[in-house]
Amino acid sequence: MSMNIVGGCLAVLLLLTGTTVQAQGIFEGMFDKAKKSTEQKARDRFNQRIDETIDKGMNKTEQAVQCVATDQECLKRAKEDGKAVSIVNTPTPPSDSVKCVATDAGCLKQAKAQGKKVELVDEAELDTFRCAVTDGDCLKRAKSAGKKVEIID
Repeated sequence: MSMNIVGGCLAVLLLLTGTTVQAQGIFEGMFDKAKKSTEQKARDRFNQRIDETIDKGMNKTEQAVQCVATDQECLKRAKEDGKAVSIVNTPTPPSDSVKCVATDAGCLKQAKAQGKKVELVDEAELDTFRCAVTDGDCLKRAKSAGKKVEIID
């Protein structure tokens, strides 16, 4: 009978130990889930605040009146209407001159045909290199200088 009592005590002890371990695992799982949920909510709120800030900035920009800095009438009207002003650069008129390298006969002829003045420059000052498809050296120079290429043949 004492064996039965000892055996019963061991069974109860093992049952309680297993239940404690299970309960501990359940609590850890709940804690992890709560932690992840809190982190996700914090990220969501942060992203929402960023979106709201971007929207406010875009709304202000869309509602702003665009004026050239020298246009006093535009600036005055915007102020009278109580609107924000966005200063824009004066549009530059199309140039009446062309930049050409002295050795680029095609560029010189094209400028003459269009009635434009020619400004002789070094190749490094050009925005766009004029290269023949077969001119590997020109294409390499343009690539290494990070310039655009106009194919001339």
